[in-house]
Amino acid sequence: MAEQENKGSGVDTNGKSSVALEERKKPVSDFATSRGGNEASKPREIESKSSGGGFFDIYKPTQGSTIRVWTGIAYGALVCWFAYFIYDKLQPMFNGSMRTIVPVSVAAVIIAGFGLLGYWALGLNRRASDFLIATEGEMKKVNWTSRKEIIGSTKVVVFVVVSMSILLFVVDILFMLFFSWIGVLKAEGLWESLWGK
Repeated sequence: MAEQENKGSGVDTNGKSSVALEERKKPVSDFATSRGGNEASKPREIESKSSGGGFFDIYKPTQGSTIRVWTGIAYGALVCWFAYFIYDKLQPMFNGSMRTIVPVSVAAVIIAGFGLLGYWALGLNRRASDFLIATEGEMKKVNWTSRKEIIGSTKVVVFVVVSMSILLFVVDILFMLFFSWIGVLKAEGLWESLWGK
């Protein structure tokens, strides 16, 4: 009978209220909002975009923008070169007004098609965009050498290459003279050909 009275009053046999037990069973997010938590304490919902919201919604637009722009410029240059190549190959195949209309139309279709493909790959595709974003992040971690170190290293490389080429030239001439002197090389007038006499 005491248990029935406790159930009616919202208290169980251990002295805990049934309201507290109900709240303990709720998920944490429900508990925070039911206790009067503000919007900042609510868990954020994970965005579930398949490959961007719409066609003009770029995936993570503020991240990896530098590498995406330069990749787009390089890609655009290749597409323009390919379109010009096709235009140049198609032009001799037609006569009259078709000589200009068909190659220009095909080149425009190539630029538009590959342009949309590049926009999709660099702006909408999650995997490609995440790869480029990660690449830019890794490039920022690289410890680039200073201009002074690069100039010094270049001077060392140029000096070593020039000195080695001079040394090998002198050794090659000495070997050639030695082998012609002992009769292994049969070079008549070797001195004359070398020194122009």
